[in-house]
Amino acid sequence: MIVNGDNFNIINPALFKHSVEGIRQSIATPDSFYCSDNVICWNRNLSFMSDESFMEIMRRNATSNVEMTIIWRTYILCHFAKLARRLPGDFVEVGAYKGNTANVIADKIDLASTGKQYYLYDAFEHTGTEVNHAMPEHSSELYTKVKERFSEYPFVKVIKGYVPESFEQGFPEQIAFAHIDLNQAPAEVEALKRIVPRMVSGSVLVLDDYGWWCYRAQKEAEDPLLAEFGLDVLELPTGQGIVIKP
Repeated sequence: MIVNGDNFNIINPALFKHSVEGIRQSIATPDSFYCSDNVICWNRNLSFMSDESFMEIMRRNATSNVEMTIIWRTYILCHFAKLARRLPGDFVEVGAYKGNTANVIADKIDLASTGKQYYLYDAFEHTGTEVNHAMPEHSSELYTKVKERFSEYPFVKVIKGYVPESFEQGFPEQIAFAHIDLNQAPAEVEALKRIVPRMVSGSVLVLDDYGWWCYRAQKEAEDPLLAEFGLDVLELPTGQGIVIKP
């Protein structure tokens, strides 16, 4: 199985492509080669690629190649969301953007049948004054598009505004699963101050940017905060950080 997705922070695409192909041709198991989302590996089973229900949900929900590029990240989210499904508490996503990961998670683990609520928070617009950078789909119409995307998911609450202030519009008493992806440290820290105390025993927190060098400020700000709660983070090769509350 050969996977060639997009990669980020590349300044010389031609040289990168040439080098990657050189790696693929030099290994003993070239048919097991994976290169996507800044992960290059080989001699792996890549089991998620043969999970037909997961792949069908991914293809059905993806709105651009980026969603397929970060497929390993999304698979990890689904795995831990499934574990959290049996716990008391609701689901939270801070930095929902277009709602793709939440949509995949909800479909993959059949969240509708659990009675849980899924809270999605985002500003959906970018004024140019925010700490985080703008994303291609940020616009005055994005909130409406995301609301429409989840119009047949009554358990999904799409909340517009800056966190943590937007939490006042709706925030769960107990949290079983939280996914944080704001691409900036200050708001993530303030969000975590509210989220972590409401996480139940065994709940899972996924920090999307934790292991990325370009977002190192988030790791440096969040490590001491989480330590105050007696928690530490497992950094994954995908760039995600995983926290499981005892």
